[in-house]
Amino acid sequence: MLRKTALKGFTLRSIPVRLLHAIFLLLTFSATTLAAPNKIPLNQFSHMPMVQAPDLSPDGNTIAVILNQEASTQVAVVPFDDNADIRVVLKLDADKYRIESLAWANNERLIVTVSQPLHLPEWGMRVRTTHLYSVKTDGSGMIELRRKARERDPSRVNFYRNSPTLFSLLHQDPDHILVTVSDRSDEFYSSIFKVNIVTGLYEKHVANSNRIVEWGATLDGEVLLGIGVDKNRHIDTRYLYTRDNIDADWEKVKTFEPYVTETFSPVIYEPQTRSVIVISDHKLNKEALWRFDIATGEYTLLGEAPGDLDVSRGITRLVGTKNTLVGFTYTDNYLRRAFFDEGSQALSQEIGAVFGQSGLQASLYDWDQAKNRHLIFAVSDKSPGKFYTYDKTNNSLGFWYSMYPHLEKANLASVQPFKFDARDGMKLNGYLTLPNDVNKPPVVVFPHGGPFDRDTQHFDPYVQMFASRGYAVLQVNFRGSTGYGRDYFTAGHHEWGKKMQTDLLDALAWLKNSKLADTDNACIVGTNYGGYAALTAAYQSPQTFKCVVSLSGSANMRTSIVQWRREGNEHFIEKVITQDEVELTKLSPIYHAKEFNAPVLLIHGKVDDQVSFRQTEDMYIALKRAKKKVKMKLYKFGSHNLEDEVSLRGSMALVEGFLDKHLN
Repeated sequence: MLRKTALKGFTLRSIPVRLLHAIFLLLTFSATTLAAPNKIPLNQFSHMPMVQAPDLSPDGNTIAVILNQEASTQVAVVPFDDNADIRVVLKLDADKYRIESLAWANNERLIVTVSQPLHLPEWGMRVRTTHLYSVKTDGSGMIELRRKARERDPSRVNFYRNSPTLFSLLHQDPDHILVTVSDRSDEFYSSIFKVNIVTGLYEKHVANSNRIVEWGATLDGEVLLGIGVDKNRHIDTRYLYTRDNIDADWEKVKTFEPYVTETFSPVIYEPQTRSVIVISDHKLNKEALWRFDIATGEYTLLGEAPGDLDVSRGITRLVGTKNTLVGFTYTDNYLRRAFFDEGSQALSQEIGAVFGQSGLQASLYDWDQAKNRHLIFAVSDKSPGKFYTYDKTNNSLGFWYSMYPHLEKANLASVQPFKFDARDGMKLNGYLTLPNDVNKPPVVVFPHGGPFDRDTQHFDPYVQMFASRGYAVLQVNFRGSTGYGRDYFTAGHHEWGKKMQTDLLDALAWLKNSKLADTDNACIVGTNYGGYAALTAAYQSPQTFKCVVSLSGSANMRTSIVQWRREGNEHFIEKVITQDEVELTKLSPIYHAKEFNAPVLLIHGKVDDQVSFRQTEDMYIALKRAKKKVKMKLYKFGSHNLEDEVSLRGSMALVEGFLDKHLN
């Protein structure tokens, strides 16, 4: 049973009161922070979020949610008006399997996407296979929606190729969904199949005749758009195909090239206007939402984020029996949702303003088909993400669940945005977290992964763990980070281990000048690309950091290039990294072990499908041979982001102990 967080003086059931008064009472409870012990127990940070990705059923009666408890990951359903009545409908071992997403096929059935690791020695790769399950809300009628293999060779490669991906929910046909599956008859490009969610029967719906790598649909779910690649895999050109209806022939309507031409990411296709709704950096030099007219090639702006900020995605919701594009998201310091409908936008702004009085950032997260029942998400820099329910019909609001309930009353640290100038004059952004009641604290430099990602002001368990141990945390949105427009992003091209690296040092220099922390007493800790940046700092700036921690980081760029080529990312290598072997050696920490000075902690998952754990093993061997201080821990079922209970809890404990030993 879930741990329930009760409203002070109220039951967990929503109570019909005026909206603003209800919000005030709820915030009085949920945003209050109490004096905490000197050190918050590590296990309050080092676990998966208790609830993730709640999804409201079309009729608004039920909320489906991913539920993490200890070493188990589950799918649970909860009545909208009684969050104490929880029913688990699917349960998995969290270290071996990962629940990727939930979707309502209809009011009675859920579609659950699950993945698991798989080693393909034939390809020299580790991948994740996907599995789709259909299950009723009472837990009965579960069936795996997997196409029966027609291959005589039961190899791992064919098993992987037979992995289905949910493409579209057919709300006008609630017994069926559309999925994509790699198909031998279409040269192993993904074809679209119509699947009965009760019987599991597959029927081919759309053949792949144009080497389509990305399909698109109308708001009704009709497959009328696709993006194809050239028959020569060394040519990076992409081709946009559309058709007016399911019986019409495909027509090539646009050509573009990743990392060269302006971006073009389709959201939906509108056959009635022969237009494609896209996210593109057309004209504005930042990602915005546009309507692209196929006949004229003209763009009409539908929505943009403030300033130089990028639109990250379009928001679609079910209205009646049709999906509708209702808005878009972007990130300033927090994730924002902007809605086209005046009523939704006004309600979201009202909610945001009132929650903001208690320091929380909040907006509409989800709603039912009739737009009567809503889910609200609220978070701050020092308050974990949490969900509320709001019922418009009786004007009632209720606290639902927190992602980290044990931290709701903890005295967490404030995260503040800052700006600084890099040594070449580029204006950059970052976040500084100072621990409570500590004068001139030691510093943890914490570069983000990706690197095509960005840090935000949102609550982060790792950041708050560091701060609770008395460390200042420096997060840097170095050049190449996303969300700040085209120039900010492309400034990172060909700058791995170069200007992207010195941006971290320039941020540390900014902090030194601020005199807010002891920058001579610093360690660097990074995950994924951040792990690469940490290892690179170890040999490029050997006297700057007292210790170095790499979690899932790349140590050998030459090895990474081989994998990216195998995955068909030649254009990414050429346009963003480099193909020069001498340069790759220069940028690879593994070839510079003798130049390391600080002790190193290496952590990696053995089922990482993005960076092989062998890179960490090889880095460990190189450092040992160079007689450097190094420790290594590999997790049997750890993925790239170490996002299972065992790997997360173990790795956070190791990092905590390592910092405690080397920072003072």
